[in-house]
Amino acid sequence: MKKWMHCLLIAGLTAGTASAAWWPFGSSDEKEQPAPVAPSEPVPDRPQMKHEGPGAERFGDRISPEQKEKMKAEHAELMKLGEAARNETDPAKKEVLIGQLRARLTANADKMYAEGKKRLEQAEAEVPKLKARLAEAEKNKEARIEQRLQQILSGEPMMPHGDKQPGKPGDGPRKKGPKEPKAN
Repeated sequence: MKKWMHCLLIAGLTAGTASAAWWPFGSSDEKEQPAPVAPSEPVPDRPQMKHEGPGAERFGDRISPEQKEKMKAEHAELMKLGEAARNETDPAKKEVLIGQLRARLTANADKMYAEGKKRLEQAEAEVPKLKARLAEAEKNKEARIEQRLQQILSGEPMMPHGDKQPGKPGDGPRKKGPKEPKAN
């Protein structure tokens, strides 16, 4: 039996090693490098990534489609201005274009700074509330643990959101919107 297991293990490892030579995802020696994009070609749109998990509310999730379109238009204008500055041969005109580009970038940076400052002020306003909730949780920690322990030992089902008991006012199922009638 032991020889049989060894033979099977060796056969599996041999097959895995042999297949690695033709498997397209593992070979780092033969990876093709993408062709560089010429600066005059427009850059294709990148696919939008969906953020999940903690901190899922990212910048792209907080702005409306109208704001996204406005930002794309501003970005396109900046790129055109940059291209014009790169292609300009007259030093005086080039300096004017660079000055315009610098002014727009400064305005954008100022807007971003103001937005960040506003978000910081909002976060600072939330800190006392979070501290109060944390202090309350710390104060009631032992009681919640004992209650949970008794629930588990008695065989009661676990409540998904805290210690809410069914039957308390306002603790019913969350409403997801109007239900559509079922078609027969």
